[in-house]
Amino acid sequence: MSNPLYGSNKFDNNVGWLINPGEPSQAIGTGSQTLTIEELLNQVIEEDPAGAATWTLPTAALAVAGVKAKNGGVLDIGDCIDFYIVNNATAGANEIVTMAVGSGGTAVGNLLVAAGNVTEDEENSGSAHFRIRFTNVTASSEAYDLFRLG
Repeated sequence: MSNPLYGSNKFDNNVGWLINPGEPSQAIGTGSQTLTIEELLNQVIEEDPAGAATWTLPTAALAVAGVKAKNGGVLDIGDCIDFYIVNNATAGANEIVTMAVGSGGTAVGNLLVAAGNVTEDEENSGSAHFRIRFTNVTASSEAYDLFRLG
């Protein structure tokens, strides 16, 4: 994994703070969704949910397998992936995205991402920063914690 304080190392393709995780996941569809690990690894997921919706993260087993596949089979307890959810609903619309963990996941913090509303409610930015921290990467016992960071 890249260490932003020291730049890149021979095990990754990152140069300091510069990363290229791929294109943001757009047009995932309206309504409730099950997100893929590939979408999470792209780091930005944006959509207008067209109403209140629940976006469920992959199971811990799928998340571990997906990260290992992208990282040459390497994943350790304590490794993390960060991603951002952008709720593109019309400002002021009551279209809240509720994040949910898949099997093997544990949620920590506020998992609601309201539509942006800068005129009435400054805390509703329309986006949120999340982190998945892997707590078990052993086959048949995979687990992660989902933290809301911002």
